[in-house]
Amino acid sequence: MQSSPGTGDRATRLGIVRRLARASRSSFLYAFAVLPRARREAILAVYAFCHQVDDAVDEAPDVATARERLAAWREDLHRAFRGEPAGPVATEAAHAAERFGIPRGLFDQVVDGVAMDLAPRRYRTMDELLGYCDLVAGAVGRISVRIFGRADEEADRYAGDLGAALQLTNILRDIGPDARRGRFYLPLDEMERFGLTEAQVTGGAPERLPFLHLLAGRAREYYRSAAPVGRKRLREFYAAEIMGRIYRDLLERVVRAGFPLEGPVPRVGRGRKLLVALGVVGQRLLSSFHRAPPP
Repeated sequence: MQSSPGTGDRATRLGIVRRLARASRSSFLYAFAVLPRARREAILAVYAFCHQVDDAVDEAPDVATARERLAAWREDLHRAFRGEPAGPVATEAAHAAERFGIPRGLFDQVVDGVAMDLAPRRYRTMDELLGYCDLVAGAVGRISVRIFGRADEEADRYAGDLGAALQLTNILRDIGPDARRGRFYLPLDEMERFGLTEAQVTGGAPERLPFLHLLAGRAREYYRSAAPVGRKRLREFYAAEIMGRIYRDLLERVVRAGFPLEGPVPRVGRGRKLLVALGVVGQRLLSSFHRAPPP
């Protein structure tokens, strides 16, 4: 839970948000760093909120505790949106929402998605899995594009496609760690068409690889679907494009590693992340130069 009740002064709240973001060591931080200050503060607050809500479930000793913690976070968020004293992270998330016109319902969708992990569950179809992805990742994307400066159907579709790609990448990377938590996200109907059982997939049977390559191909389709919109709207979406390109790189590392179940999960190195970020920023500057009117 958040460190203390009461809103406190804004500098202290922002310090807490930045500290939580740095502690996460997320690939997204390279994308956030290129944003103007106000947008960067807002996206860090949103990310800190989402990360803390996720930890409320993942780090709880039991389901009852996780349920209580998640309910407490939702109530804290609602207090912050009402302008009542709340913890620093929820207060900053509500501040970002007010500044950039983000509906509270999008934050509630994130909490709803995390709540789906309270107890082990399975996803019968790809559509069911994509519904989960839309809550835990697509809703975060719809929040983010509003911070980036867009609130329209095209932007929300981009957020949904990119969110699906990112979450499918996470799922394929974390098959082993998720299995040890009693979680299994892969669509059962498609798995069964390959004649596979959950035990074969989580146990590392070689027969699982064609099925996992199929799902990696689905993730690539969502990256491709999002890319034209992102590059067309690079002026607004360049931070999201950095996220997408880093995670596309991560997906390919997972595939090349054979979807490992044990040991350190595949990661994108800091140098590679920096190169991706610099490349997108350079592309944005170049596109801005080409759009500039002649002197």
